[in-house]
Amino acid sequence: MATAEAVTQLYHSLSLPEAKFLTGWSHGKEALKDGSYDTYKGSFYVNCGEFGHASVNSQNTDVGHSAYPEVTASNVWPPEEILPGFRQCFEELCNLIIDIAASVARACDRYALAKIPGYESGYLEKVVRTSTTTKARLLHYFPPPAYGYVEQSVVEGAPHESSEELLDSWCATHIDHGCLTGLTSAVYIDESSHEPKLSSSRGSSLPLTHLPFLPNAPDPRSGLYIRSRLGDITRIVIPSDCLAFQTGESLELITGGKFRAVPHFVRAGKAIGDTAGVARNTLAVFTQPGLDEVVDRETGKTYAQFSKEVAERFG
Repeated sequence: MATAEAVTQLYHSLSLPEAKFLTGWSHGKEALKDGSYDTYKGSFYVNCGEFGHASVNSQNTDVGHSAYPEVTASNVWPPEEILPGFRQCFEELCNLIIDIAASVARACDRYALAKIPGYESGYLEKVVRTSTTTKARLLHYFPPPAYGYVEQSVVEGAPHESSEELLDSWCATHIDHGCLTGLTSAVYIDESSHEPKLSSSRGSSLPLTHLPFLPNAPDPRSGLYIRSRLGDITRIVIPSDCLAFQTGESLELITGGKFRAVPHFVRAGKAIGDTAGVARNTLAVFTQPGLDEVVDRETGKTYAQFSKEVAERFG
């Protein structure tokens, strides 16, 4: 078995503080509303502009924005001998999600063109296909502590904000800041029964063992929830052979509120039987405008300026 020190060194090699921990591995770096840091989930970030359509076809000048290393930093990857095929599969899946997002964007463009005076035909599809700032986030939600579960229904109506803060125990209520976010189905793994192991032999790392997936979340009330414009809260279940897309704050700005950013959160589940060690895993791909793209036509605000405002908003 690999030593704890070797595992720590692996995580360290995949962490990029110079990119504000928004490229590569990140854990415990995201500040929450109360000033604490989120340790309930770990993230592996990838800048999609390095591969696929954007890397070949884009004329975007984002690489000149040295003040935004979180979108211009080069990706880091786990060694191939530890995770064989991980990089190739990751890039292929991201490209697939971006391709489908372009089709969703095309439908959004038709609606915006009909409803918004002066809207540029095909604008959102162009952003999705050519932006070099699109970011992928592979998320691992660690098994929640026993006290993380709240015995309360959220589908019978919108709870008060105070109770919602208790319900968003795996991921706090927030909105995304890009245009369209592509989401895969969540994968649940019982880590108490199948502990991940990093083996080594003669100093060489061997592949991580495969872990069996659970057919669904042990607690049917855990998972992703969204809040509508009217305040209704709905649990979202994405089938394993499907993708889901939600709208973000940049699209709300670009369309003058015709599309709204979707508030959402992730609720941890209650242990059912012997499932106290269940973790949740998913992939989110945030299609974002190029840093020089104008997202507010009235003020001329660019995505770079908007990104700075978002960073200041969260301290």
